[in-house]
Amino acid sequence: MNKKYKTHKDLEKMAESYFAEQEEQNKPCSIAGISYYMGFADKSEFLELEKKPEFAPVINRIKLRMESQAIDMLTDKSYATTGVIFNLKCSFGYSDKVSAGKDDMAELMQNARKLIDEAQSDE
Repeated sequence: MNKKYKTHKDLEKMAESYFAEQEEQNKPCSIAGISYYMGFADKSEFLELEKKPEFAPVINRIKLRMESQAIDMLTDKSYATTGVIFNLKCSFGYSDKVSAGKDDMAELMQNARKLIDEAQSDE
């Protein structure tokens, strides 16, 4: 792990520097980009900081800022929407699918049956 981030303030200062540079160059931010910028060997090394109580809030804010930026990019025609969606799925856990489990489907069917029965009894 990169030892130059002894306090959360060190990490915040470096993150702000990364965000400012990306903004100045009109480039989107990414987990991979900030990991490289901060001198980590890979993304997982950067994300490991999230497990330390002192750094967790900072890492969460960094990720939230990037997620917010990605969401804003969805309405900006200068960015490829599919690329932004891919980033949201891979980096922030977004998904197209709503998956209903077996029990959920059974409950839905029971509720649908009740509604049908009630509708027929009202006739």
